[in-house]
Amino acid sequence: MSTAALGRVVARQVHLERVLYGAAALGLTIAPNTDPTGPVNLTVLGLGGAATALASVRAWRQAGTPDAHLLKTVMRALPAATAVAVDVTAMVTGGWHLDAAASAAWCLSMGWLAPFSRSGRLRHAQETLRQIEAAAPEEAPAPAHQESDFERTLHAMWARAEIPGDTRLCRIDRHSPDGIDFSALVKAPDGRAVPRLDEVAVAAAFGVPEGAVAILGTAYGPGWAEIVVTPGAYKQAQTAGPSDESWWAKNIARPNKAVPGTVLEYRQRDQARGVTHYVARMEDETEAPRVDVKKFCVAVGVSHEDLRVFGHVDRNRVHVMVCDVPPLAAVNHATRESVTPDERGFWRLGIAYDGSYVRGRVHRPEGIALGLIGGVSGSGKSQLIVLCVAADANAGMASWVATEAPDGKIALLASHVDRHGVSAVYIWRMLLAAVALMDIRGQMVWADGQRRDWSPGAPGCPYTPLTVYVDEFLAACRDEEYGERITALADLLSVKGRKYGIGLKIAGQDIKVDDGMTSTMRNQLKANSRPVILNMGDAAATRRAFDGIVKAEVVPDPLPGEYGGTQLTIEERIAGAESPEDALGVGGVGWIVVQGRPVLMRTLYVDLSGPDARTNLAALCPPATVQALTRHETEALEALDRLGDWYAPDESDDEEDLDDEGEPRKRRTRKKKNTGTGGGGGGGAKASSAPARATPSAKDQVALFLDMLPAASAEQAVDAVAGGDITPQDVLDAYEALTH
Repeated sequence: MSTAALGRVVARQVHLERVLYGAAALGLTIAPNTDPTGPVNLTVLGLGGAATALASVRAWRQAGTPDAHLLKTVMRALPAATAVAVDVTAMVTGGWHLDAAASAAWCLSMGWLAPFSRSGRLRHAQETLRQIEAAAPEEAPAPAHQESDFERTLHAMWARAEIPGDTRLCRIDRHSPDGIDFSALVKAPDGRAVPRLDEVAVAAAFGVPEGAVAILGTAYGPGWAEIVVTPGAYKQAQTAGPSDESWWAKNIARPNKAVPGTVLEYRQRDQARGVTHYVARMEDETEAPRVDVKKFCVAVGVSHEDLRVFGHVDRNRVHVMVCDVPPLAAVNHATRESVTPDERGFWRLGIAYDGSYVRGRVHRPEGIALGLIGGVSGSGKSQLIVLCVAADANAGMASWVATEAPDGKIALLASHVDRHGVSAVYIWRMLLAAVALMDIRGQMVWADGQRRDWSPGAPGCPYTPLTVYVDEFLAACRDEEYGERITALADLLSVKGRKYGIGLKIAGQDIKVDDGMTSTMRNQLKANSRPVILNMGDAAATRRAFDGIVKAEVVPDPLPGEYGGTQLTIEERIAGAESPEDALGVGGVGWIVVQGRPVLMRTLYVDLSGPDARTNLAALCPPATVQALTRHETEALEALDRLGDWYAPDESDDEEDLDDEGEPRKRRTRKKKNTGTGGGGGGGAKASSAPARATPSAKDQVALFLDMLPAASAEQAVDAVAGGDITPQDVLDAYEALTH
């Protein structure tokens, strides 16, 4: 508080004291004359006498060292002492006139002395003020140049507005030499706090919009405040539109919007890639955001079918990227480097929507990798199988490839794989050989003399890893004669093949359980592969493909038939404009499942349709090298009749199959199909005049043979037991051994 302000406070106190003297003078005139011994007069005498006595005692104690304190004590006791004297005088004199004159004289004299009695307080306040000002922040030194016209105008506008509290502006900071935006400190009178300023009042003082004013606190305490007045920036913001934060809050974060309940952290533009990134978080940190990509597309004005908007949730935060053009429109050609696996078995399978590589695997730490590929005709399924076979070849692995129906692209692999064929019977015999190979490899001795399970990079392995590919798997499983056998063999191979270095990768236009694929097989493919789901067509097929592979809440929407291209506006359609038909196909576009989440991507591309198809394929594979089985494996399979003509139909009356434990068993007799052409029956049943009878299993034949011993003759035993795989000579030899 300044000296002038403190003087005004003292003046108000003097005026109040003089009013009290006037009231007391009136009481000193009336009380002694109306009732000298009454309670009012006695109270006046008692209070005045007590004050006089107390002052006398204090004055007596200070009499030895007279100073300003003694004078202050006398001055403070003088009104009470003289008031007692006036009252006593009124009691002993008669008449009102003399008493009124004495009271008036007392009132005037005390009123004249009142300012002098406050002088000590004024000096004390001045000393305190000097201490406070020494501790308060110093104002910036006055600039060397004179106050500018801009500052004088602001001071005048502030004074004219009469902002409450006698505040004033100081430290005015103009944001630009020729602009009108500025910041300033507001200072209240010394000892007072800045009153609560209102943006409306401040805006009115300077004639600017309310939104152009901000009121801030300072570190100097309640006696200071800061105002920021930016009408120029406000106008520019209004012209440019709402801020990113306000746009997000209004169009994205409100209930029933694209990402409800979120607060935008920042917006980032990647001009080089043509991508805008939005990063937001939930206001409640314990909740995970929900992204509705379709609603976000509407908010940013793009078509959902363009595949330009993508959302990713990370705990309580969300990242949404909006691309200027469809990022999956670019075609990335495969090279041998891209399809050559590293030491961990990873190879570049395609490019994700965010530009990062997505990777397939040829093996995993615990064994060879399995594979699951889904996609309708034209989705890029055959292209992906070719890339997978090339990756196996570059990893030094052998491949067997079979399709249910002829496929031109996969047929090109014939010169780059150990085995390739077409038809359900070929698939069945291929799987039979793979299952038999498991037992053969299980008995093969490694370099250290031990028998062990296969693992990637393990030294001393006596065989080459093998991957068995089956395209149109579910169609093969529907085959009337071989479908059930294919299902059983594939189920066994998916469960046990990995530890013998034998992987199974299947592909089909639909992927569902109970139509060729067992639940066990599906679980194995899910856990030990990175399933790739390309365009499946409608939503129902897409849901079936992802059922059991990812959680229901992350199952993606089906791909559009086409994406990108020019979108006509309503007005253009009304005007009859013709669409340029420049939309892109979705071949090769799909999802790869990584850690339980589908990642939208596009597979790498190799041209297999032109005249250079064989050259393009050869560039991806090792030159003049085709991995095959070892000689020991080949001889063992030939001994089991598993490596002959895989196109030959089943000629046995008792069809060999596997029981629930994976062991060979005799199946029921099937009626053979006539697969011959022309006049000869290439694989028909032998003609017989005897009526056909069901042949007992080998186990039943052995039991019958033992029951007949030793009562039956050798001829009787041969007639009853011989047949199928048990020859008459086998019966005679066994009979002789057991009876002699």
